[in-house]
Amino acid sequence: MGRGRIIVFVVFLMTLGVSGAQTPDSAQTIPTWEVRGYLKDMQSLTYGQNPDSLVTGNMLHNRLNFRFNPSARFSAAAEFRTRLFWGQEVQLTPNFPEALRNRNEAVNLQWVWFETASAVMHTTVDRLWLEYRGQRWETRLGRQRINWGIATLWNPNDIFNTYNFLDFDYEERPGRDAAKVIFHLSDFSNLEVAGAAAEADYKSVASVRYTTNRWNYDFQFMAGVYQQVATAGFGWSGSIGEAGFKGEAQYFAAHSDTAALVNLAVEADYMFSKGWYVNAGFLLNSAGYSDPIDNWGLYNFQLSPRSLMPTKYNTVLTVGKEITPLLSANLTLIYSPGTNLVIALPSLRYNLGTNIDVDVFWQGFYAEQQKKIEPVVYRGFIRFKWSF
Repeated sequence: MGRGRIIVFVVFLMTLGVSGAQTPDSAQTIPTWEVRGYLKDMQSLTYGQNPDSLVTGNMLHNRLNFRFNPSARFSAAAEFRTRLFWGQEVQLTPNFPEALRNRNEAVNLQWVWFETASAVMHTTVDRLWLEYRGQRWETRLGRQRINWGIATLWNPNDIFNTYNFLDFDYEERPGRDAAKVIFHLSDFSNLEVAGAAAEADYKSVASVRYTTNRWNYDFQFMAGVYQQVATAGFGWSGSIGEAGFKGEAQYFAAHSDTAALVNLAVEADYMFSKGWYVNAGFLLNSAGYSDPIDNWGLYNFQLSPRSLMPTKYNTVLTVGKEITPLLSANLTLIYSPGTNLVIALPSLRYNLGTNIDVDVFWQGFYAEQQKKIEPVVYRGFIRFKWSF
């Protein structure tokens, strides 16, 4: 706890000190501050085949985002995520605070304000970086998000920060303690080099990415090392007619007792004239399960770049509609052939007023067990959000 606060304070002082650095345009730029954030209140419930197994949870979530621009070339950011959990979910989860830690971070910048048998208050710093922008290059150092993903739901190329589509309440997505440099080779081509440390040295990640545009398509090619394993990938984004078409592929070499594997995601989307949005996609995880599993506990949704789904073949269909200017609806269905795993993710959003939204989310999991598809677990959420 003490070490995390000291590091935050030292980096904050360094950020202020940057304003004294003289660059060609620093004298012409007035330093600016920006403070944004939100406050959320979310209630949740979870139950299995038997509704009597109902478990409830409660959370207050505050986020504060600070941005400082001392000159045209320098900028810095610090972002804090504070959550108060209470209720049965805390009571029934052993070592609840440990589950909140991002193990991909090298420096522990989190602290628990208090912990009781049924309540935990926790703060983490998930962004803390300094950035410099030159004429043809830019560099960023510190806790940041390195987002190399292209597709919507599954991102094989995003080897630094895997997005868990079930964690809908983390819009910003996790960060890494990293350094990256981007070289602008031309108006359409960039070379990016990035490296990220982790809590354990063997979990570090380093890679280089080349991006370009050809034939009205954006392409990217990358190669590096993910947790001591050689990896390479490519991705594309463009359109076929009026429909978007994008995809990503990532190869991980064999290492120690781990076999080589491939993740491939392909998707297409289309916006209809009356406001309907449709997205369809496919994911191959060559190391995933391809047969029914009777024991639901073997399914692991702690996703990683090597395993974006626990199942080998995965299809997804998303349909969205803005019903009124204030009300929108979304439905995502995931089906995994072979295992016969089904995930249903419907949601509704309603705008109550300026910067105030209410969301309702549902997560239903179904799987083949004993040769028939049965419901396994349900999760429901209602969330109020005020942005400022």
